[in-house]
Amino acid sequence: MAEKQPQPGKVSYFFGKGYTDLGNTIKDAWSGNMESAKDQLGKASEKGFFTFGGGINLIAAICIFVYGSVISIFTTLLHIVILELFFLSIYFIFVIIWLIDRIFIYINKIKNACPNPSCQASFLLPTYECPGCGAKHTKLVPGKYGILKRRCLCGAKLPTTCFNGRGKLTAFCPICGLKLKGDTGSRQYAIPVVGGPSVGKTCYINMTIDRLINSVAPARRWDLTFITEENERDYKNTSIAMKKGVRPSKTEYDALTAYQMMITLPNEKVNRRVYFYDISGEMFSSSDNLLKNNAFNFCDGFIFLIDPLSIAQYAMEMQDKININSYGISTKDFDDILNIMLINLEKMSNLKSADVFKRNLAVVINKTDIPGLEEKIGDTAVQSYMAEHPECKNAFEAKNIVCKDFLENYESGNFVRSAESKFSQVQYFTCSALGHNKEGVPFEGKNVEAPFLWVLGQVDSSIKAS
Repeated sequence: MAEKQPQPGKVSYFFGKGYTDLGNTIKDAWSGNMESAKDQLGKASEKGFFTFGGGINLIAAICIFVYGSVISIFTTLLHIVILELFFLSIYFIFVIIWLIDRIFIYINKIKNACPNPSCQASFLLPTYECPGCGAKHTKLVPGKYGILKRRCLCGAKLPTTCFNGRGKLTAFCPICGLKLKGDTGSRQYAIPVVGGPSVGKTCYINMTIDRLINSVAPARRWDLTFITEENERDYKNTSIAMKKGVRPSKTEYDALTAYQMMITLPNEKVNRRVYFYDISGEMFSSSDNLLKNNAFNFCDGFIFLIDPLSIAQYAMEMQDKININSYGISTKDFDDILNIMLINLEKMSNLKSADVFKRNLAVVINKTDIPGLEEKIGDTAVQSYMAEHPECKNAFEAKNIVCKDFLENYESGNFVRSAESKFSQVQYFTCSALGHNKEGVPFEGKNVEAPFLWVLGQVDSSIKAS
C-alpha cells in the first residue's frame, strides 16, 4: 500500500512531520526539566550547599530532577498514547480508503492498457500528471502523501481514488509514456477482429461502428464517442467513402490499429472504454508475427471472421454461379489462422495445449450477400430450422447448428472442433459487411453489430441487459 518510489508530493503530517513534532515536544520537555534543575543546582553552588539559601536551592534541584522526571515520563507517555491513538485512527482511515478504492476497481473491472502498437502494456494505474506544474505521479493512491487528496510539491491537490476523480486527470502509460485519452477510471474492453487477408475485417469494423453510432447507441440511450480525434476523423472519412461505394484501404501489414470508443450507459457511473482492434491478416503468416501483440493477452473476447469463398469446396460450387473475383477471396486458410492464434495465446498465457483459454469467441461467416448463402446459414436458414425443430426455442442455438452444419458439410469441421475445445464459449454469426459486391453503389452492412454486442455482453452484464 505504501509508495516505495518517491513521489513529487508533500508527505502528510501524520506520516512524517507529526512524529518529528512529537519527538521535539518530548525533547523540549526533558530539556526544560533538566535546565530548571541545573539552574537551581547552580544557585545552590553559588550560595554554598550548606547555607540555608543554598540548601533550599539544592532541595529544589533534587525535587525538580526527581519529580519533574516522573511527571515528564508520565506526560510523555500520555502524549505518546494520545497521539498514537490519533495517528492510528488516521492510518485506519487510510487503509479503509485504500481498500475501498481497490474494491471499487475490482467490482467495476477497471483496468488500463496502452494503445501504442509498439507497447501494448496492461496496467492497473497510469502515471498521472499534476494539472498545476506537470509533475508525474506514478502511484497516485491513498498513502503517506495524502488519503483522499495528494498535495503536489507545487501546491496543487490531486484526487487519489477512482471514486473522487483520479481517472479524469491527464494520464500516461507508465511503460512507454504515451499520453492516454479518455477516462482512465473506466472499464476497459479490448476486442480484436481476427481473420485472413481480404476476409473483410476493415469493412466489418467500420460498418459495425457505423451501426453502433447510428442505431444501437440511440436505441439503447448510450452516449458513444470516439476517444481520439484521429479515430473520429478516420471513421468519418471511411464512412463517407463507403456511402459512395468505395471500399476502405487495406490494413497495413504488421499493423495493429484500434478504434477507441467511450460508452456511457444510462444511470451508470463507470464508463466503458472499448478498444476495437483491426489486425492485418498477413500477420498470421507465421506464429512469430503475433507474439509481440500483447493485446491478445488482455483481450476480453475475439471476433473471428470467415470468408466462405476461402472454403475450396464451396468456392468450386459457386464459381459458375457468381463472379467470385468481384467478392474478393481470402487467400489464407482460416483453420491455419485459428491454429496460429491458439499457439500464441498458449505462449502468452503459459497454457498447456489441453487447457481452455478463458475467453469467448464469436465466429462470423461474412458475405451472406452471396446468392443462396442466406438460405444456407443466414436468418432465413435460422427461421426455417426453428420452424422444423419446435424444440429449439433459441435463435442463437439455431444459428450455431446451421453454421456448424455448413462448415462440416464443406469439410471445415476441424475448425469447429478446435474452436470449441479451446474457448469458454463459441457463438456463430453471419453477416454481410458491405451488403453487396457492386463498386460505386453505397455499401450498407447487415447484422454486423450482433457479434460485437455478444462478445461485450458476455463480460459486461449491463451491456447485455441494455
